[in-house]
Amino acid sequence: MPSRVFPDPPGMDVMRFAAESKFGQFGRLGMALLALAATSASAQDDSPLAPNQTAAEYDLAALIAIAEGNSPALRQAAAEVNAARGRAHQAGLYPNPTLNGGAMQLGGVDSQYFAQLSQEIVTKHKLQLDQAAACREVFQAEYQFVKTRFELLTAVRQGYFTVLAGQQRVDTLSKLVSIARKSEDAAARLQAAGEGTRSDTLLFQLEVEKAEVDLQNAETLLAAARRELAASMGVRTWPIARVTGDLRISLEAFAAQTVVDGYVPYNADVMIAEQEVERQRILLRRARVEPFPNVTVTAGYMRQLLSTNNITLLEAAVPLPVWNKNQGNIFAAQAGVTRAMENIHTVQNQLARQMADAQGRFRAADQLVARYEQRIIPLAREGVEIIQQAFDQGQFDFLRLLQAQRALVEAQLGYLSALETRWTTAAEIAGLAQVEVFP
Repeated sequence: MPSRVFPDPPGMDVMRFAAESKFGQFGRLGMALLALAATSASAQDDSPLAPNQTAAEYDLAALIAIAEGNSPALRQAAAEVNAARGRAHQAGLYPNPTLNGGAMQLGGVDSQYFAQLSQEIVTKHKLQLDQAAACREVFQAEYQFVKTRFELLTAVRQGYFTVLAGQQRVDTLSKLVSIARKSEDAAARLQAAGEGTRSDTLLFQLEVEKAEVDLQNAETLLAAARRELAASMGVRTWPIARVTGDLRISLEAFAAQTVVDGYVPYNADVMIAEQEVERQRILLRRARVEPFPNVTVTAGYMRQLLSTNNITLLEAAVPLPVWNKNQGNIFAAQAGVTRAMENIHTVQNQLARQMADAQGRFRAADQLVARYEQRIIPLAREGVEIIQQAFDQGQFDFLRLLQAQRALVEAQLGYLSALETRWTTAAEIAGLAQVEVFP
């Protein structure tokens, strides 16, 4: 992605930028943040927000809705936006006047009483520049909110597909355990009839034990994945019994948009880096006007009992920038601009690296899924059917039947693993590209 040019904004543009950032108005994310803040304020207990959904059964959209309403990370990011807005408002406030008074002499005819009011007059638009820089921090906080939200979406999406694959893995292993038990029973009947051997029966019993252990492990991992998904949604105690969906949905349209060589998304990280460049430029301008002194004007009244009774006081004070002309801070601000501009390229390179890695893993998983669907599973299923037909016709080759069943088991489990990897990697790519609608 080509780097952007950041011209030094003219003075009045900065002033208008600060003026337009008053906080009675909403920014680009104001409505969403306000709704989230209201949800946070009303949620005094830990009871999560649940959509209208079948009890303990959710699709991806329902899980995302629950996560967006309950994620503490999202509420924290929204609070940081409000904090940045408050700091930006404070940065533009004018200094308060100072009132002082007293008696220079007290008692007798020589008594003198006075009162003075002082006001610092800020020059060279320093306050407007301070507020403009703080407003860039507001924009950064808003983009950080966007980043946090897509990180949440990515975590929920990946957790959802992990649970969905885990459910199908348990279902597949349950069917295979049933098949293995039927084969074991058939072998036992043949042995009892004198048509089989004890060794053949033991082989099938061993296969049943392996299948049951695999099923138990899959159920344990599925329960852990459900708890992990609930925690990523911000509702760690929420019971997720089952999720609904289809892992076999085509991802061709998604891949055509995002799985492209050299594609680097323009996401919130880049926007945050660009806003930092603008903020550093404003801070540089602020450092350059710092040597121009502010003027402190004092007006007062004095009353004395002797001679002239009423006296007017007037004073002006201006610090002289003789030794300290803010040279060091100006130099540091110039370096800050350079650092911020280079950080844009750093962020883009990081995104390019992450996208290249995710795209490679997605393509590999997608190719593996296609091979399983087109070749491996059909061949494994055909092999089991042929041997099962021969077995039913009296050709009792237990070893070949056992090998064919094991090959089908491994093919189906490998297919599910490839589907899971494809979807979780696609969710990672969608998070980097900050795709709102997925899949």
